[in-house]
Amino acid sequence: MYHVIGTGLTAIILYLLSYFFYRTGFYSVQIHRKFWNSILAITFLVTALAGLFLALQITYKWNIPIIKSVLRWHVECGAGLATTGLFHFIWHLSYFKRLFEKQDKPLSDSVSWKNGSTDIALNLFVIGFVSSSFQLLLIREMMNISGGYELITGTFLGSWLIGSAAGAVIAGKSNLNDLKKINLIFSTSPLISIFLLILLSRLFLETGETPSFLESMIFTFLVLIPFCIVSGFTFIKLISAAATEKKYVPGKSFSLETIGGIVAGIMISVLGAGFLNTYQMILLLITSALSYVILSFIVKIAIVKVITRILLFMVFITLIISNPDILFRSLLLPGIKITGTKETPYGNITTGEYSGEQSVYYNQRLLSYHDDVIEREENIHYAMLQSTEPERVLLISGSINSHIPEIFKYPVHEIVYVERDPALIRIEQGFTEKYQDLHIENNDAFRYMRNTEKMFDVIILLLPPPSSLLLNKYYTTEFFNIVSKRLNSGGIFMCSPGISADYLNKESVKLYSSIYNSLSDTFKNIIPVEGHKLYFIASDHTVSTSFCELAEMKKIKNIYVSQDFLADDLIKSKSEEILSLMDRSISKNRSFYPIACFFYQSYNLSKSLHEKTPAIILMIVLFALPVFLIKRRNILMYSCASALAGFEIIVLLILQLTAGNMYQLTGLIIAGLMTGLAIGSGVNLRILNSLHLRIKTIVLVLFYLATGLLVNQITEMRSAFLVTILLVSITFIPSIITGHMFRVLTLGPENNPDSSAVYSADLAGSALGFILISGLIIPTLGIRSSIFILAALVFTGFLSCSTGNKR
Repeated sequence: MYHVIGTGLTAIILYLLSYFFYRTGFYSVQIHRKFWNSILAITFLVTALAGLFLALQITYKWNIPIIKSVLRWHVECGAGLATTGLFHFIWHLSYFKRLFEKQDKPLSDSVSWKNGSTDIALNLFVIGFVSSSFQLLLIREMMNISGGYELITGTFLGSWLIGSAAGAVIAGKSNLNDLKKINLIFSTSPLISIFLLILLSRLFLETGETPSFLESMIFTFLVLIPFCIVSGFTFIKLISAAATEKKYVPGKSFSLETIGGIVAGIMISVLGAGFLNTYQMILLLITSALSYVILSFIVKIAIVKVITRILLFMVFITLIISNPDILFRSLLLPGIKITGTKETPYGNITTGEYSGEQSVYYNQRLLSYHDDVIEREENIHYAMLQSTEPERVLLISGSINSHIPEIFKYPVHEIVYVERDPALIRIEQGFTEKYQDLHIENNDAFRYMRNTEKMFDVIILLLPPPSSLLLNKYYTTEFFNIVSKRLNSGGIFMCSPGISADYLNKESVKLYSSIYNSLSDTFKNIIPVEGHKLYFIASDHTVSTSFCELAEMKKIKNIYVSQDFLADDLIKSKSEEILSLMDRSISKNRSFYPIACFFYQSYNLSKSLHEKTPAIILMIVLFALPVFLIKRRNILMYSCASALAGFEIIVLLILQLTAGNMYQLTGLIIAGLMTGLAIGSGVNLRILNSLHLRIKTIVLVLFYLATGLLVNQITEMRSAFLVTILLVSITFIPSIITGHMFRVLTLGPENNPDSSAVYSADLAGSALGFILISGLIIPTLGIRSSIFILAALVFTGFLSCSTGNKR
């Protein structure tokens, strides 16, 4: 299916945004023309090649698998670019002959303050606060829409940084020096990104649909690019203004902007812990930014300022007492009558009504609904039927309303239900009070299993597959070993590492083999069972696929898991077929070697066969090729920023493995990193000033090497408090050194033109680090090797620019 109208409308909107930035002075008309003519040229080239391939395929019967993908994306892009190309041709017909001429208008050397004055330090703080707040709020929404695994997270952060880097480059060549106009556009630009998010979701996605990785990458980049370009542009212009008016070195400006980010991280962590909803906070943020611009740059008369403050205060109160998120969720989930929505520290819970039936959506995915017979019976009875006398059962996640009645069909004495998000339980609180034998634990499952002394007859894991590093830990040999210690003799464990498929491709075989081999490290008997998901049932005693026979023998009255719908011989045949595909040579999935997460991402990419190559090419173009555009003297900044971004991902993973999934502590880690950057770039540290740049680089390399050698000892610590303090401390050290490098590399004469280049290198390097470490290196090489690679990355940057930096 081709989205002709949707693609065309999206292209027109993006073209109008580009035209708006040109008309407001963000960049010159030459850059605007070159960019869109280049896009058109690429499209025409794709058109010609696609036509040639199609002719060859038809005439000579050649089998060209990629032709379908080429034609599909050609049609999608051509639908929109044909329209914008027509407008572009009409508006610029007389100027095509001067397409590649250089700018004739000289750049201004100073920033105009004639339209208003403000405290430049406060302005930098506000920019950092708004940018970081919007990033933290938007990343949750983008992860909800696109699936939330690390490769998508890295794509978001990488796209954010690449967009900001592009804005920084544009700022270094732009003549726009009116701070009132710059701040006004900056404060309203989040509205553009939110508009694109909703528009693209409605045009290209069905309700609850998870887009492919290529679609997610394009979707993310298009949504982020307007705000990120403006954000990077604004920061560089403020650096120039601060240098001119206040004699601030760029490092101090960076420090002030980072402090705004630190405050934003703390406030969003607090307010987002169940107090305010996401879109509610976004609207409050935009209102706050506009309030700053209006009161600082536009309104000058005292009485008018008082009236303006009163009106803005009324807007704030209205947004706080209302729930605008219901409107936004209705737009993002078309066809569903939204009855309520609530943010928690762990995700979004939305209740809705479809065709008269109530349903619950968690992070925009359907969690529970009324007629879920197949799912709930398979989730429970495949495991429960295996146990001879299931007296105590542990259920990890899943819907209480659906699953608990199924468990109580057996003579159980106690059910322990573990769910990290208490808000999910509160939705069904009235239901849970009916069962005295039901005990609820609001805890991370890994942490609960490690600390509890209770023994169980059946343990059922209903968490999603290992799609992310966070979820991966529940499918590791370490977790399975803990599970086996909590099972009584003859105990049963069941998990579901993925979806069911009639055909298992090589990527899915690797994924399931890794989980199977990890289970085999602990349990003597494992059988795979194909249902609406692929289940693994494990025990040290015999397990069976004769579910219908067992249900009849135990007199369990089921609707679906019964002889009316299932046949034991067919289930056994399919189970043996899947078992024969398990590859024992595939590496086991471990906490420090999360290979299953990598296999899942590969499997996810393999679902869209003709999109895998374009996705990889696009990733390389967006996140790897920028290194060739960076000046040699800034390669060190690029490599250090990349290593620090990767180290942040690793520290957060270690935190999850040791202290559990604790979001407040995650915010503390990020705040510590940003504090280190602020101190390193903004404070004149004598100790670091006394060291040559090469020496500081070697210290950074040695730090990463030492951390890699000690990482196993860190993860063996039992105290969550001590681990957190230690992780904050070790994150603080490289961030101070990296921040100080930014300060050193941007030192120079007033209005140093290299500030934008260094900042761009910093952002582009961070983008690569997020993608490379989270999406590839950690899953394939493990945590310790990943830290060693960070040291190698910094050392490579040191070698690349050792002759270019003399400080």
